Amino acid sequence: MNQALKRRRRGFCRRGFFVAWFFLASFIFPIFLYSQETLLKVDAAVIPKILSRGESGQVVLRLTVPEGVLVLAEPEFVIEFKNLPPIAFPKNFFTATDLELETFEANGQECLKLDKVINIPFSVAIDAPARTYILEGKVKYVLRSLKQGWCLKTASKFYCSFSTRATIMKKKLSGPPAEAPTEKRANPTHNQPTNQPTYQPTYLP
Repeated sequence: MNQALKRRRRGFCRRGFFVAWFFLASFIFPIFLYSQETLLKVDAAVIPKILSRGESGQVVLRLTVPEGVLVLAEPEFVIEFKNLPPIAFPKNFFTATDLELETFEANGQECLKLDKVINIPFSVAIDAPARTYILEGKVKYVLRSLKQGWCLKTASKFYCSFSTRATIMKKKLSGPPAEAPTEKRANPTHNQPTNQPTYQPTYLP
């Protein structure tokens, strides 16, 4: 009997441990994931909001991090977009060098300046259907906290919408260059003394 009671007690203890661990993990794990997603905030927009077929636009990104957190230039900083057939980017992904982001040094490490917006150009296909699109992208980065002493490599997704018209963007025709106006040359004989004799009028009495 005593051994049976001991086994039951051990079973209840194990079950209680796993239940407690499950509830604890269900609270801590989402908070940990949420903290990773919100460490770097990405505000995204497309300019202009409505484009014609064949027109070019820009994706404008603003990246912000909490005070005391830095974005390292190395080993990885990449902005990439999910394939969306009606639009085309110059590249499949963009690095900090491609975007010409400014850097500064902190504690012997090269970090990115995020005080300016990031502009990434794209073009709309000539046969793009007229409707609303949702563009999805991702920023891969490495964060560093000098005060707390941690380093984190993660990614943040972003979304932005835009619409296309049924009209086609016409390219402006470039005509011949305009000629510069030429100054009129003065007549070399104008206001110049001549060798012709001069006649004075005479009056008859």
